[in-house]
Amino acid sequence: MKGLPEEAPDQVIARIDELDSRPEWLVESKPFAVDSGNVVSLGETEIPGDHRLDAAYRIAQNNAEAAIAGAIEKRLEFIFQNAEEGTGVDSRQARYIGAEATRLVTSALAPGKHYWEKIAYSTDTGRRLTKYRVFATVEMPEPDFKRAVLEAVRRSSGKAGLSQDFADKVNRQWDSFTSFGGNQPAPAQPSLAPL
Repeated sequence: MKGLPEEAPDQVIARIDELDSRPEWLVESKPFAVDSGNVVSLGETEIPGDHRLDAAYRIAQNNAEAAIAGAIEKRLEFIFQNAEEGTGVDSRQARYIGAEATRLVTSALAPGKHYWEKIAYSTDTGRRLTKYRVFATVEMPEPDFKRAVLEAVRRSSGKAGLSQDFADKVNRQWDSFTSFGGNQPAPAQPSLAPL
């Protein structure tokens, strides 16, 4: 016996370049990663099947840039805790530094890869419609990303109440900063001189 029309499963009916499956680089569980010496951020969006893909790519790229800001804030909070900066450092300060780092980073980001898939889905009333799920990456060399984050920490040190040597602590803990929760090995990379 068939289910109700609204229970019909979503189905991918077309993919970019007539691919059979999603490309290997598209890993939704890792929206921020360091890969082959580049910082890569993944963004996504969905649009109705009759809308223009070029606008969706711009939205997905903007979302990828926003993901970098979130990743910077999360990792700064992790380092604040491990650097023993005291109780004066909080998520508000991490957001402040993250915003400054994002401003410095976004000017150096380059568009990366694009992918779309067209999906047939059912509404609650059983009507069958289509939508595009669109993914885009932005990327930059890891040394440039590191410079931007450290420069943001240095610029914010007085305003956020951080000690002068906090940027050095971020520098020393960079592998933890760029890994997922500090439990995955980060690629070897050059040590940067103070800015």
